[in-house]
Amino acid sequence: PLARSEIISRTISYGGTVIARGHLIGNSPDVKAHLECQGLMLTEKGVIHAIPELEAHVADVDMSHEAAVGRIAQEEIEYLMARGLTEEEATSTIVRGFLNVKIDGLPPELEAEIQAAVEESYKGI
Repeated sequence: PLARSEIISRTISYGGTVIARGHLIGNSPDVKAHLECQGLMLTEKGVIHAIPELEAHVADVDMSHEAAVGRIAQEEIEYLMARGLTEEEATSTIVRGFLNVKIDGLPPELEAEIQAAVEESYKGI
């Protein structure tokens, strides 16, 4: 493709409202783009709005999106607890896995910045 874009969005609500909006625009032929919005609800009180949006202005584009919002399955927590983790440790482990997105070809400096932001986000959980 002449142009390629990928947006990966991960959001977590611990009682607050999160709006995850992504918008990709295909203005020229031979564009390839993908938009992924995923949300994880950690309490009954939170709200997550996942809004993926694609806009194509020419016919020869390949654009896709996906969105999913859900909760941690109790079976996942129980599985980890059966192996010695507390409920809090099990939840934290699952959240870390949810946030751990590996992107091939990412410059090391940007990878470090993303990891620092993820680590900072754990302080609020």
